[in-house]
Amino acid sequence: MSVKNVFAPIASRLIRCLLVNHKREWSVLELSKDADVSYGHAHKVVETLMKLGFCRKTERNKVGVVNPAELLNRWGSYFDYSLANKVNSYYVEERDVEKFVNRLSEVARGKTLKYALTLHAGASLVAPFVRPMDVHIYIVPLDVEIWVRSLGLELIEFGGNIHLVEPYDLGVFYECQVRNGVSVVSNIQLYVDLYNYPARGREAAEHLRREVIGF
Repeated sequence: MSVKNVFAPIASRLIRCLLVNHKREWSVLELSKDADVSYGHAHKVVETLMKLGFCRKTERNKVGVVNPAELLNRWGSYFDYSLANKVNSYYVEERDVEKFVNRLSEVARGKTLKYALTLHAGASLVAPFVRPMDVHIYIVPLDVEIWVRSLGLELIEFGGNIHLVEPYDLGVFYECQVRNGVSVVSNIQLYVDLYNYPARGREAAEHLRREVIGF
């Protein structure tokens, strides 16, 4: 059995796990639990990845990723951040991104809200490349109005500088990292989000890959 698209939202949870932990060997059950995917679906995705040459069975009957660099290339080329996610754009008068991000983290702690920075605002905390002019924040869709009220955001059709992003799949929150007290998506998710983003995203993605990801 196989799946048609290993980069579909649920299947990509497994790709993310494999790439974030690219040196690890897994049982399919371990992988399915870590990715929060059913065992049956995980088995089909792994079988497909083996047929494509991206996974192998080890001597201990575990699963390991083969050629993670090419798998990341394929996912980056396939994924389009702007098309995949629902982006809600707002405006705030605060022009200092660092000050706004600090305020964001305070609100999140006070109200126990899940969030993670991505694109250039996220990259600026991991592998700075360009100075971010706006902030893209993955949030849980049910929390949109809480964020809007708490941050005093003004809904705007064009020219927003704060973007609350309802993710294509909650797997984007897997292995988020904390940088300077701020939650940022994993380096793998950050790379994939940046890769096809029009505003110097490809350059920032490759800089992140060279400086941090390493494959």
